[in-house]
Amino acid sequence: RLPRSGSRARRHPAQASSSAAMRSLGLVQAVLGVFLSFGTSASCTDCGQNNLLLRCGRRAAVTREADETAKKPPPDLDQDDGANSGREHQSGWYSLFWCPPHSHQKEAYQVPLPGNSFVPVLASYPPGNEDITQAIIVIHGAPREAEGYFETMVRIVQQQKREDHTLVIAPAWADKACSAGDWSSGAELGVSPDAQAPYWTSVQRWMYGGPADLEDQHKGFSSFDVLDNVIDWIQLNYPHLRRVVVTGFSAGAQHVVRWAAMSPEGASGVTRRRGLPLRIIVGAASTMFYFSEERPSSACSPDVDQGQYWSCSNFSVPSIGQDCDSDWDRYGYGLDGLYKGASTPGKIRYQANRYLLKSINATSGSEVSKAVRDRWATKDVRFLFGARDTLHCSIGACSADCAPMLTGKNRLQRGLN
Repeated sequence: RLPRSGSRARRHPAQASSSAAMRSLGLVQAVLGVFLSFGTSASCTDCGQNNLLLRCGRRAAVTREADETAKKPPPDLDQDDGANSGREHQSGWYSLFWCPPHSHQKEAYQVPLPGNSFVPVLASYPPGNEDITQAIIVIHGAPREAEGYFETMVRIVQQQKREDHTLVIAPAWADKACSAGDWSSGAELGVSPDAQAPYWTSVQRWMYGGPADLEDQHKGFSSFDVLDNVIDWIQLNYPHLRRVVVTGFSAGAQHVVRWAAMSPEGASGVTRRRGLPLRIIVGAASTMFYFSEERPSSACSPDVDQGQYWSCSNFSVPSIGQDCDSDWDRYGYGLDGLYKGASTPGKIRYQANRYLLKSINATSGSEVSKAVRDRWATKDVRFLFGARDTLHCSIGACSADCAPMLTGKNRLQRGLN
């Protein structure tokens, strides 16, 4: 949350379903609606039939009010959460990442990375296409269903009759070994068939910018580095590209909002390489990211559905030593713990911090925090929330860890707070 300046962003009526499938469909419709309005207005507009609540602004928010059912501390991002065997991981999600792709082998491409590595992506048009003027990069959720997100976004683009000039690209955050030769033919793009994709067996590691599992082999890639490389790649390979959107839903949104806070991409609203307009859209994240120590007061997070027009205006610093073992503002829920020399190699916070410090000139925690806040304030970031996305987090609808619970009891409440 940043100090407010000027008028507050407007919020609009919505009738989004609480089911994951309908929320995902509504998200891409709304993303497309906002995306296609590039250059027409700087204000938020009613999503109408897209059935989502749209909120624009220069601030981030989301976490939640702790109660007696949610006193466990936030995950320790200085601990190594390790790698799991098999395809079902600590989060309880069963992986839907396939190498080669299950249904989209013809749309499979490789984005080169340093050190004989690559990013597996699905792209609706091959590199070199001269008709593409706009691109949507869509980040999958916890089950890593890149193919499902790709299919849905392509379908919506086609329904809007925008497919001739719109590129849809879906990176895949792998959870197992995958070579370029297995993913698709790498020869035409200059990627060696034996190049390996970095992978993250832990969902939390890729969501929060942590290192790939085989750090030595993949040069300690942060998942944030991977997204930066995808943005570079589309600018290099689609010569008439004029604008870019990066968006994610649920776990993908958790990744996108933290990447947006940490990345140099999008500063002043543009990409680094070609200065193209870059819009960032965060959809229905379970948790988010605060830019100050303050959190919503307990009165802002009652155990009731307050509706889509709720507004919280009372914020304060939680009780030191009582709330979440004083770790409620640690990265990745806030800026605490980000400074030169923080954490140790191989840990999530270390890798995210290392990534951040490549693009800002700061060393102390206060200098880092100011630099991040100042850069964030120049970015074009939009938030989407389902008006009926009100299931209580304690029953699994969203993260019930202590730090997120300091900011709301369901996803909509967290967003409106």
